Amino acid sequence: MRLRLLALAALTLALPGCSLISLKSPERPLSGRDLNARILTREYSYHFIAAVTHCADDISAADADPQVQVNALRWKIAAATESVQAATRIAPMMAVLDTWALADQMQTFLAPGEPGGALFGAHQQCAVAVANELDGDARELARRLIAPDDMQKYQRFVSDYTQQHPLSSVQLVRPSVVELWSQSQSAGLRLIDSMGTIPEAMADFSERLKISSDALTLQAMWRTELALRSSGYGGADVHTALRQLDERLAKLADAAQNAPQLVQGAIDDVRHSLIDVLQRVDSSSNAMIAAFRSEREALAGNVASERAALVVAADAQRQAMAQDAARIAAQVVTASGEEARRLAREVLLLLIVLAAVVLGIPFAAGYAVGRARGRDRQL
Repeated sequence: MRLRLLALAALTLALPGCSLISLKSPERPLSGRDLNARILTREYSYHFIAAVTHCADDISAADADPQVQVNALRWKIAAATESVQAATRIAPMMAVLDTWALADQMQTFLAPGEPGGALFGAHQQCAVAVANELDGDARELARRLIAPDDMQKYQRFVSDYTQQHPLSSVQLVRPSVVELWSQSQSAGLRLIDSMGTIPEAMADFSERLKISSDALTLQAMWRTELALRSSGYGGADVHTALRQLDERLAKLADAAQNAPQLVQGAIDDVRHSLIDVLQRVDSSSNAMIAAFRSEREALAGNVASERAALVVAADAQRQAMAQDAARIAAQVVTASGEEARRLAREVLLLLIVLAAVVLGIPFAAGYAVGRARGRDRQL
């Protein structure tokens, strides 16, 4: 019974010192910095997409050059895609870093003399001004969230990343910031300390799904418009075709009333008009379906990768807790064994003392009686 009590006490004392159990629990909430980084980065992403969209629409409305209009359309599609992907990273500070790197790359890309320095013709300065403003906002956001001691390290990484991986086209294709950051840091770097509590994780998933859905709707419309422009059809062309169809229908009705022999010719004209309009609508529908399919596949891939990351993180935490529990059990067994040996030594010592007392008292008493009798005889 005493050994059981000692083992229970040792286990109770060891549990508060278990760092993995106390710090790596799935229920540990996000730190204040990570939570602020997640919220502010996604708010910046909304502002980023709105600013680029407004500027691109202004350029497209003010410039009659079809190539400039296509470039403006591609710019806002790519900006929305990359901004959403950067802002919805699992690790909040990696979202901050990726967003900052995107803004810095876009500013350099659109500057005069760079690959994107002449995309918008006479309206290039509008795009440059927006890129400069967004880069300044991203830098200020990073300064608010990154500790002063780490700011220089993050800034040096963004500068090196922009110089080593400059954007080459308006599609804004670029390598993974998270992968390059992890390679540049120590081998034991942890990109995230906690997944947050279950309500925080659910809220994060819901918000990311909403951001992706909103971006998917915008990109589907923009990609459809881009497909029409690439096929040689603009919004004015569709309105002109519909107006011609109305005129031909009016011609058919007039011919049916006044000259039945002209109906056949009018029917042929209407047939050709309908075929032309249907072909254009079919082209637009195919483009929209293809855009929805690609965006849905991208969203599914993103969700799958995030789910895999969550499973890996949970498995790592489970293994760490199992290792910690095994270590505690080993410590309890060791402490129990030491206590048992100490108790055995005490019992043996007590037995020796008892034997000495039991055997020594009669001997001492006999010796004392013998000496007393000896003295009596001498007297």
